[in-house]
Amino acid sequence: MDIITMSGNTHKIIMHSRTGRRLPASFGAVLLGLCLSALAAPIQAQSAAQPQMVSLTAQPLSSALRGLGRQFSVQIVYLPETVAARQSPALSGQYTLDQALGQLLTGTGIQVRRSGNNVSLSPAGEQGQATQLAPVQVRASRQDMSSEDTGSYAAAGATIGKSPLSLREIPQSVSVMTRGQMDEQGFTRVADAINYTTGISSSGYPDTEAFNSRGFGTSLQYDGVPLQGLGAPHLDLAIYDRIEVMRGPAGLLSGTAEPGGVVNLVRKRPTQDGRFTAQVSAGSWSNFRGEVDASGPLNKEGSLRGRLVAAYQDKDQYYDQGRSTPTTLYGVLEYDLAPSTTLGLTAFYSQLDFRNFNGLALYDDGSMPDRRSFVGPARTSSHETYELGADLTHRFDNRWVFKANYSHKESTYKGFSSFALKPISLQTGLTDMQAGRIHNDFNWDQGDVSVTGPFDLFGREHSLTVGFNAARNNTYTSSRFHQFPNWDALNDFDYGSALDQPILNRNQEIVTQSGVYASTRLKLHDNLTAVLGGRWSNYESKSRSVDPATSAWKVSDAKASGEFTPFAGLVLDVSNNISLYSSYAESFVPQSQQDYTGKVLDPRKGWQLEAGAKGEFFDGRLNGSIAVYRMRDTNRAVTDTDHIGCGGSPTGTCSRAAGLVQSQGWEMEVVGSPAAGWDLGMGYTYTDVRYRQDAVQANEGQRFNANLVPKHLFRLWTHYRFQPQDWDGRLTGWSVGAGVQAQSNLLTSDVYQGGYATMSAKIGYKPNENWEASLAVNNLFDRRYLSSVGYPTFLNIYGAPRNAMLNLKYRY
Repeated sequence: MDIITMSGNTHKIIMHSRTGRRLPASFGAVLLGLCLSALAAPIQAQSAAQPQMVSLTAQPLSSALRGLGRQFSVQIVYLPETVAARQSPALSGQYTLDQALGQLLTGTGIQVRRSGNNVSLSPAGEQGQATQLAPVQVRASRQDMSSEDTGSYAAAGATIGKSPLSLREIPQSVSVMTRGQMDEQGFTRVADAINYTTGISSSGYPDTEAFNSRGFGTSLQYDGVPLQGLGAPHLDLAIYDRIEVMRGPAGLLSGTAEPGGVVNLVRKRPTQDGRFTAQVSAGSWSNFRGEVDASGPLNKEGSLRGRLVAAYQDKDQYYDQGRSTPTTLYGVLEYDLAPSTTLGLTAFYSQLDFRNFNGLALYDDGSMPDRRSFVGPARTSSHETYELGADLTHRFDNRWVFKANYSHKESTYKGFSSFALKPISLQTGLTDMQAGRIHNDFNWDQGDVSVTGPFDLFGREHSLTVGFNAARNNTYTSSRFHQFPNWDALNDFDYGSALDQPILNRNQEIVTQSGVYASTRLKLHDNLTAVLGGRWSNYESKSRSVDPATSAWKVSDAKASGEFTPFAGLVLDVSNNISLYSSYAESFVPQSQQDYTGKVLDPRKGWQLEAGAKGEFFDGRLNGSIAVYRMRDTNRAVTDTDHIGCGGSPTGTCSRAAGLVQSQGWEMEVVGSPAAGWDLGMGYTYTDVRYRQDAVQANEGQRFNANLVPKHLFRLWTHYRFQPQDWDGRLTGWSVGAGVQAQSNLLTSDVYQGGYATMSAKIGYKPNENWEASLAVNNLFDRRYLSSVGYPTFLNIYGAPRNAMLNLKYRY
């Protein structure tokens, strides 16, 4: 943390380096710092003196000052009690920094002292007193990581590791998609936001996508608590404050999980001030949407706060028969049981009605049907989900924090599905189909308890986190399918009464997971921090047939007890703005395959080495990072060609733990505001993931997951709000944005998608602080490509053609 020394009651600001002295920097860190700092210097010098378009809602004074500081690229420093319990008025118009401060502080008696881009605030009368106080050291507080009030793309930090930390303090690659960027790009789906985040991409069917990073899958968290198990669709983005993505093994956070990383979906919480937002949208393919978000105090003291978010959408798809109507309702209450104790209660409900599309089959000559084509039943499927949760936070006087979280979620899927059994005849248009109905029920119970705080040792302050979490997933699955030979799959979507026949099988599986985790941050020197941690995980699953005849439980041998996954990292601050880091992390994934003796294989083991540099510039308005890594996934099950007759597999084949996959690459990211009115999010990722050992010798040296992970991945979004000095103010209130998504090829043994790029654009107009209109166009040049690369009979899904969305938003 930066240390700000306030000397006496004049509050003179002396900024010390994080290190107390400068240390040599590596070439990569120096290059990153020089490039960004060179851009920063002239901008910071002039931004505070020039008038800018300022738009701030009525809110707590501390929040308003934070937003103002970010907009003008200045550091505003004050003691917390100076602004405590104060509200700021709404502010809209063209102001210099001094003018804006004057408006916000009118009637407060707070005194302002400014030197260049450093601003200090003090209570009324203090600047005139002669008494000198002893120097006071105040550590910059980063407990509040919410992004919705900042309007910035550059996150202050992340809470993905249980405690709030700046991105520079985390010795792994972390990206944050803030509320500001989601709003400006008009995202409404989690997958859309993920696909503009550095180093990660989505795959699979719409609204239930999986996310992939560094060649492997990722796990999910909600508000820092691992989601153990899948089954429910992703919720509407309207309920989230930000999306945090950590790339690489995260066994410390999630226990049993693929080594690709963690996606932490952080939901909105009630605000101290009253606010209301409503927006309506209309777009291509009869796409209509409405959204409402209301938040604020519910009693005079502000100790009870609430928030309600509702979203509804009715849209067709670019392909025939496609239709979807997602509905989301989210509510949260917070109550301060005491000044240091807060209880939260959350609830959400989601209803997704849609027509199931498993992707296109190929023609028998290997060509693809037109992108308007559809394969599937015309009947409507439904996915209904609800959750109830509670959380408790207690802040001790010694700065230790206790957190507890529990949630219960239920999801029911009643759907109709069909897919081809062979490629479609190019001559006749016919194929053999399989179609049926599905009824699945998913139930989750999970909880997490942790305590975090500082401790002193050898004259330095360190921190420690200790916690425990547990989850239980109870899943019922059932289906009934029928075959339909010589079917005109591209034109006939009515499979008749066969889909109404009762389901004859129902299976149940219960998976329980738990783990104890601990991590510590040890301050080895003023500029050097060691991060050490580990998790001891337990895993067990059992299954049975419920219908037609209840059978005994079968406990899987794929289990773990006290499986340990360590983590270690070093962070070296080489200047006020740049840190170097390195880390080692492990993961494990239980396997169900058996060897020729009938023994279930040991879990897959994964490890990663990573090193990089991170920087913060323009007083935190711009973040930059660069990283290199190597990862290996060992013990992967491969077919044992020397043995057959294993009872644990449908084909009778045996397996052995001999597979080895290696992923290595590098990435860079620049996110934030390099100039007044200009926001930027840019990332490039190079991923080389290959089989090193496999039962099929021809696979060795070949790409792994080549249909999911491109070697080259580039994302760019840039947005500019015209400033008063631009064209003599004639464009004040207008904004423009543009984006690029580019990647190299994806392929399976039957389908190939070459490298491609798509562009998007946006224009917006904000006449005042309350109203805003925008028009966004995606796939601007109507690029034809496959967003999902599949197989001869399914999973081939085109990316959406050019489409537009008009949005009107009102804020109060």
